Amino acid sequence: MTFRSNKLHPQSHFYINGSDFTQSAEQAFGALNNTQFRTTTTISFNGNKNIYALCNGTVFLQPQSNDSNKVNIILRPFKQPIKGVNIKYIIYRGLNKTDFIDNGKIAGSETSGSGFVRYIWSEFNRFYGEEDSETVPEFLANFIGYPFTSEQLSQQDDSHLIDRYFFKIASFFDEEATEEDPTTAYEFPVVPRGLHLGSATEQVGIDIILNNGDYFIENDPNPFQLNLAYARLASYTLDTSTESTNFKKKLLKEVATQFIDIAAFYGLHANGKGKLHVTNDDGSETKLTDKTDIYQKLENFVTKNNFYIYLQSNRQRSYNFYQNYQHSDTNLNTIKIGTEEDNLNEDVFGTNEWPIHVFNQTQNAATENNTIVFQLITDNHIEAALFSQIGELASANEEGFVRNENLLQQSSEDPAVVVDTNYTKPITITTPAIGEHTIAAFSQLVYEGKQIILQDYETQQPLNENPVEPQIVYLKDIDDLFGLVNAISLFSVVNNTQLPIVIDERLQIIDFIGDNTIVNKEIAAIKLKKIEDRLQTINDETYLNRVTYESSVHEIKRNTSLYKRNASAKIGGVVGNFQTYESGRNNFYRLQSPYFLRTELFTDDGNLIKGLLLKVENDEVPTKKVLGLTKDENNLLKNLLDNTLLNPKIYFKTELFDEEESNTSSEGVKYKPYKIGIIAEDSSGKINTFFPDQDIKAYTIDNFIYFTKDYSEYHIDDVRTTIDQFLTL
Repeated sequence: MTFRSNKLHPQSHFYINGSDFTQSAEQAFGALNNTQFRTTTTISFNGNKNIYALCNGTVFLQPQSNDSNKVNIILRPFKQPIKGVNIKYIIYRGLNKTDFIDNGKIAGSETSGSGFVRYIWSEFNRFYGEEDSETVPEFLANFIGYPFTSEQLSQQDDSHLIDRYFFKIASFFDEEATEEDPTTAYEFPVVPRGLHLGSATEQVGIDIILNNGDYFIENDPNPFQLNLAYARLASYTLDTSTESTNFKKKLLKEVATQFIDIAAFYGLHANGKGKLHVTNDDGSETKLTDKTDIYQKLENFVTKNNFYIYLQSNRQRSYNFYQNYQHSDTNLNTIKIGTEEDNLNEDVFGTNEWPIHVFNQTQNAATENNTIVFQLITDNHIEAALFSQIGELASANEEGFVRNENLLQQSSEDPAVVVDTNYTKPITITTPAIGEHTIAAFSQLVYEGKQIILQDYETQQPLNENPVEPQIVYLKDIDDLFGLVNAISLFSVVNNTQLPIVIDERLQIIDFIGDNTIVNKEIAAIKLKKIEDRLQTINDETYLNRVTYESSVHEIKRNTSLYKRNASAKIGGVVGNFQTYESGRNNFYRLQSPYFLRTELFTDDGNLIKGLLLKVENDEVPTKKVLGLTKDENNLLKNLLDNTLLNPKIYFKTELFDEEESNTSSEGVKYKPYKIGIIAEDSSGKINTFFPDQDIKAYTIDNFIYFTKDYSEYHIDDVRTTIDQFLTL
């Protein structure tokens, strides 16, 4: 048995000076009741407090809608303060406007004012230092995004996504102009960790938002949006009472999993590896590494002893989102939880019916760490697994993965011993404690313990016709993998030689080897990316636009007997934004080394297909899944979606009697054919499949790469060779 240390190495700055603040239960992060969840942590204090940059990042200044004398700061981390905790934005709510803005211009100077204005004045003066003084523009508030005039404010609509401003392209007066339009001529400053941003009077709020990926969904029907209206408030509370349907209420509750408690964030620094920087009242800085010192900074937070469990499950939804993890029709409990394996209590996962479970229980004061022990619902299928993304596993695991005999219980041969196999074996997480109290922290887990049963309708029938009898099927790993169908990159491209790459930052669990004769199948936690490219076809002016979906390994448990010495599983990491191609050349997307593609011809139903095989340079077994479609085929799938369908994934409907079967072509090539569609949630939350009128047929030869005939038709073999091929040369 192998164990993996999941020790984090946090390093950040405490966002306020001193610890002499107070907090009420109504100001704290988390569920207030079963309809309201505060995403904002608010604290109160006497007089003014200095506020600091939690990490280095890009700053966007906004007015606060509740108070014209206040501003909010949106900080986008440039370097993540905790590797493994991917933060999208940090929003400071309620700083004093006079520290930043003076009559439409940046307040202060290079030598006066807050640390922030001195810093950006220094950068501004350095940039224009060699310019003629007559050409140096005024340092307007709008340069850092703040809309001072009514015209500027009207251009920043409340409905605009925050992303729009961090990923914008500057606007010009006209095509011939070299000077930017001042209404959009902003360039957000990048500030260092610990920089004094400004001051707040009597109270300040802060939100920490996790990053799902740098993309957006056009006409997204999700009831919550990260827009300017949200960013400008003094505090924010998710409120399901404003939603009209039960499914919209459920979707709004899912949003809670995008936020983390600032106390739990800092609590992660108390693991013995963290460094928490603090600015003292005299302006000096102290680096805290001892958990006692770090805990003292948290003592006035109401949530200082909360341990939060974030549990993602099937289709990247929260645990029991589809109500498929309850114990039985008569027992609605979904988890057993406590501090000791032999003393667990049944409960419903999620505090106050929100999809985050808060555990706050005193334990043995003699221990350095406290334990959280839980059991989850399972159907005991062979591919059931859990992966700890954040959280120190103390129970048996394989490099952070829990599966097989570590996860699933077996019925006892002794009739006197009753084993409830509806639950997994106990899973234990350890977390730092002070005396009997847990230090605030959180765990992010990915768990797929039950298969989803789908009623597969071939077509959606008109309401006035008798419904088609559905086929009952179990969703395959591959049906839960390829999302991002209608995701649009936030990174702007300026011409047709730049094509976008979209990344989904949420992890998924997949098996790489589908042969049930292999006991220890290779399991991995992966991210997904979608890449567009263009292939030259029959002449210099005709191109084929394609879309490639590709997994990238975040963490893997490998059966080393199947692999060569030089591991490639972690090679081929995720790279965002866009791919640049050379104009006029046949530049197609190539998998990152050591992966490459080989072709093998076969005939299907009278059609000659150029088959694709996923290879690794050193002859290892691939640890990657790939799907290739033409852009027209991908658009057929996108066109199935409307403003009511959510969480679409690409669905592989086998054209054979059994999933394990293969066809054999006249060339002797074994292959599997699939009909491609979409699986998504409809407006009621039910999972359905949808297929375009024009069939999309995909194939796989090796169970690693899936492709359509048109996608592979113009593919050219890579020149790379495997070891075996090299030896035969």
